[in-house]
Order: sequence, then structure tokens, then C-alpha cells
Amino acid sequence: MSSEPLQEVTLDDHRNAFNEVAFLIDIFTATIDNIMGGATAPVGRIAGREMARKLPVHLNKPSLDEAIAVLSARMKAGFEFTIEGEDREQELIFQRCSLREVCCQRGIDTGGAMCRLFHSYLDGIVNELISRPVKSEIVSSGQQCRAKIRTQ
Repeated sequence: MSSEPLQEVTLDDHRNAFNEVAFLIDIFTATIDNIMGGATAPVGRIAGREMARKLPVHLNKPSLDEAIAVLSARMKAGFEFTIEGEDREQELIFQRCSLREVCCQRGIDTGGAMCRLFHSYLDGIVNELISRPVKSEIVSSGQQCRAKIRTQ
């Protein structure tokens, strides 16, 4: 352990870190999209299922609503989302989204490759949690984003 005192982290430090992370997310998303020719859904789903296996969560035969509630609570530092609707007509509503802020900072339209990759990732997590295939489709994006979500 070091005996040196910890330095104060400033607002500028946070801004610089956000800029760097936004740049990296933009580059990684663009690279994956270019390599995959726009077919990034399998990449996102595989990553999401892998992530779900590492979550310290055990749900006994959960519904889609339960899985979304758990994820929303786990991801609350960067996202605020809920699920609305009935069985076949459910939508995820994103009030707050860290990726929306990344898109804004990088001058990227929301609803594009970055958002699609994220939704595929989220689909993979939910798929693993509820043990059923999940597919979401972005309906609208902007200050509030909506995505239809379906399960088999």
C-alpha cells in the first residue's frame, strides 16, 4: 500500500474521463459495425448472455417484467428504464441513458449502431435470465427512447 495521500478527483477529471470513454465506445461500436457489416445483433446477444452468467442474481423462473426490474435496479447508475404494456405488446421506456449522453457528446444520432448493439446486449442478458429468446426493436429515440421487446 502506498502512504501517499489520495488526490482529489475534480470535475475536469470526470469530464476528461467521460470524453475518453465516449471516444472508445464510439470507436468500438463503429469497428464492430464495420466488421460485421451491420449485423451486430449476434455479437451483442453473445456478450449479454456472457454478462448475465456473471451477475450475482438468481431468479427462479422469472417473468420478463421481473428480469427487467432486476436489470433496471442493477444499471441505475447509468440508466433509468421500465417496461410497460401487456404480454405481446410490451415496450422498454428509457428515461435516462448513458449511451444517449455518449451519442450527444460524439455528435451521433440516437437509434443508430451504438443503440442497436446495446439493445442486442440487453436482449442477451434478459435471454439468459429468463431462459427464453428475447428480441427488442427500437421504436423511437431522443430524450426518451422506446423499444418493443418480445420473448418466445
